[in-house]
Amino acid sequence: MSKQWRRRLAVVAVEAQYGVAPDPATATILEVVMLDAGNPYAGNTVERERMRYGFGNFEQINTGPSVERQIRVPFSGSGTAGEPPAYSPLLRACALSETIDNTVDSESVTYQPVSQGMDSVTIWWYEDGQVQEIRGARGTYEIGADAQSLPYWQFNLTGLYSRPENAPTVQGVESTIAGEVPINKQNSTFSMFGYPARLQAFSQNAGNQVEYRNLVGYEGVHITDRRVTGNITIEAPALADFNAFEKVESHQGVTLGAVALTHGTTPGNIIKAEGLQAQAANITPSDNQGIMHYGMEIRYLPTGSNDDDVKYVFT
Repeated sequence: MSKQWRRRLAVVAVEAQYGVAPDPATATILEVVMLDAGNPYAGNTVERERMRYGFGNFEQINTGPSVERQIRVPFSGSGTAGEPPAYSPLLRACALSETIDNTVDSESVTYQPVSQGMDSVTIWWYEDGQVQEIRGARGTYEIGADAQSLPYWQFNLTGLYSRPENAPTVQGVESTIAGEVPINKQNSTFSMFGYPARLQAFSQNAGNQVEYRNLVGYEGVHITDRRVTGNITIEAPALADFNAFEKVESHQGVTLGAVALTHGTTPGNIIKAEGLQAQAANITPSDNQGIMHYGMEIRYLPTGSNDDDVKYVFT
């Protein structure tokens, strides 16, 4: 019997011990925008070569099977201030720590990068009557937030391979999050280097270096580096208001400043994505509705050895 593409679900839980799956009945069924097919049987390959008189292919051998999956979720909060969003395990699997503050009237959940002690998750990937259990998954993420669009997080995850099995029912706990709202004047504010720029497009890429390792006596997925970057497009300001060229110049010194996107107005559905030390690079002029815009690359820098390149605060 054929399988329907739409009948797919992702269920996720943080692992207490790396590579050991928690009870799937306690895991979270994600509310997702998109599940990419990815590669359910990835890995490096070699050919089993032999000398022979004739032409032709050789057998191909997977030397370390892994799984690569992509999950896109709404850029929105849980709906309750101080309560992590349902997709929080994915944030934690991308080398972000989670800090919950339940102080009355100032409840928040904050995610910041870490360079050690990273969490991992198990993902149960359901596809119309079958499931693939993906243990030890870690990854990287992107944010997409263009004006007059619905913003999103996109997670690119790598985990340990296991063969899919029949699954007549889905295990897990149904989850809901607040509905995302569009990026616009009513819902969003943006500033760079203290200037309230008119934002057309915002993207950010965690730049985690994700490495699958398969050695004698060991198998696992590691995050070995992080280089957070992004791109913004703003309406070109007058030089007297904000000299963008002065900010991107680096031939006589580098200018660093804060870049922050705050999205949402309802408590429980407000997210602030902030970088305190950001460098703008390159200017690409473009036309948007007959108005000059500047596109710029953004590099997010930590303070010394601190993991404070970026911060995400849910309130």
